[in-house]
Amino acid sequence: MKLVRTFVLCFAFLMVCSLQGWSQSSPAEALENVTIHTADGNTIEGGTIVWRNGVITAMGSDVSVPFDAYVRNGGDSLHVYPGFIDGLALWGSPDIEKDSGTPDEPGNPGYARAGIQPDREPAGNLNYDTKVLREAPKHGFTTAALALKGRMLSSQVDLFSINGKQTKGHVLKSGLGILAQFEEAGGTAYPSTTMGIMAQLRQLFNDAKALKQQQHYYASTSGNYSAPQENHVLQSLYPVMQQEQPLYFVVDSKENIERLFELQDELGFEVVLVSGKEAYKKADELNDRNIPVLASIDLPEKPEWKKAQEKKEEKESESVEEVTDEMRIFRERQLAAYKADVQNIKKLLNAGVQVGYASNGFKLTDIQKNIATLKEEGGLKDEDILQMLTQHTADILGYGQKLGDVTEGRMANFTVFTKLFTDEKTKVLYSVTDGTLTEFESESSND
Repeated sequence: MKLVRTFVLCFAFLMVCSLQGWSQSSPAEALENVTIHTADGNTIEGGTIVWRNGVITAMGSDVSVPFDAYVRNGGDSLHVYPGFIDGLALWGSPDIEKDSGTPDEPGNPGYARAGIQPDREPAGNLNYDTKVLREAPKHGFTTAALALKGRMLSSQVDLFSINGKQTKGHVLKSGLGILAQFEEAGGTAYPSTTMGIMAQLRQLFNDAKALKQQQHYYASTSGNYSAPQENHVLQSLYPVMQQEQPLYFVVDSKENIERLFELQDELGFEVVLVSGKEAYKKADELNDRNIPVLASIDLPEKPEWKKAQEKKEEKESESVEEVTDEMRIFRERQLAAYKADVQNIKKLLNAGVQVGYASNGFKLTDIQKNIATLKEEGGLKDEDILQMLTQHTADILGYGQKLGDVTEGRMANFTVFTKLFTDEKTKVLYSVTDGTLTEFESESSND
C-alpha cells in the first residue's frame, strides 16, 4: 500500500512540475506552405516556419508542427523573407530645436548649443506614435537602430524591434554607439566649420581622457583630494575611447571620408560609416581599415535628357536630337557620374567592404523604386540586396547571431510578401516581430 501511495504522489508531483513548465511556455505558431527565402539567397518551396516565445524553433520543407500551434496556410503563393534591418534611422526623433540667436559666448556656447549631446538616449526621447513606426513593417522592416536628430554628436544609437507603438519598451540593445557627423552648430556658435568640428572632437577626447585620469586618481588615493565633477557628456565618450563602442559617422563626400580617416588615426576610435554616397572612391582604404558601411540607397535622379532619350527608344522614334560637341562631352561626364553613384554599393562589395543598409532620413515610400534601380543600373542581384538589408546589417550592428535570417534559433523576425520582395507590385501581408504577428490589409500595405 505504501508503494502505491508513493507512486501516486510521485506521479502527481511530476504532473504539477510539467504543468508549471507548460504554463511558462506560450503556444506555438506556424506558417506553412510558403516559399521561404533565406538571407544567403537559398529558396525553400512549400516550406514551414514554426516559432514559440519569439524564437524560430523549426524551419524547412519537412517540419513537424507542434500539436498546440496556431497554423496559417500560405496557399503556396506567399513569400517569406528575413525581417529587414535599418542600420541607422531617425524614425520618431523630434526635430532639432531652432537656433535661439547668438549665444553669450559664441566660442563656448555650451554642449547642447554646439550640438554635442552624445549622452542623449533615444529610448526616452522618441515619439512612438509617429506614422513611420507603423509604416516600416509594411515595407518589410522589423528592426532598426534608432538615433536622435542633431549635429556633430547627436545621441546614442539604440537597437529596437519595430512594431508601431509597441516599439516602445522593445529595446534590444542600448548604446550600440554614438551618432556623429560633420554638422556645424549653426549661426555664430562654435564649431561653425568642418575644421572647427575636427578641432572640437580632438578637444572632447582630450577632456574626456583627463577626466577619466582624475577619476581614477581620486578612486586610488587616500589623500585629501577633491572628487572630480561629474560630466555626463565626457563620460559618455569613455566607451568610444576604449573601443567598446564605435562612432556611427555620417559621411558622404570623398573629402570628408579622408577627414574621418585622419581623426581615426589621431584618436583611435572604431567607426561605422553611415550613408557613404561617395564611399566607392575610398573603397580600398575602407577595406584595409576594416570599416563597414551602412550604405544609403538615396540615389541621384537620372539626367532628364537621358530619361527623354530612353522614352524615344521605347517608342522606336526615328527622330534624333542634335547636340553640340560641348553638350555631348558634358552629357558623357554627367552620365558617368550618375552611374558611378548608382553603382556605389556594388563597387564597395567588389572591394571587399562589408555593406549593410541605413536610411538616415531616406523616405520609406521610395525604397521599392530605388531597389529596382539598384538591380537595373547598380549591378546588384536580388540576393545582394537581400543580404544588405538583413544579415550584413545585423552583422555590422553586432547582432548577426540573433537577427538577419530565417533559421532555427534566430529571433522570429520575418515578413510575408505577396510576391518577390523586389517586385514593384509586391505587398506585405504579415509582419512578425519578436514572434508577434501583425496582419495588414493588402490594398494599403505599401502606401
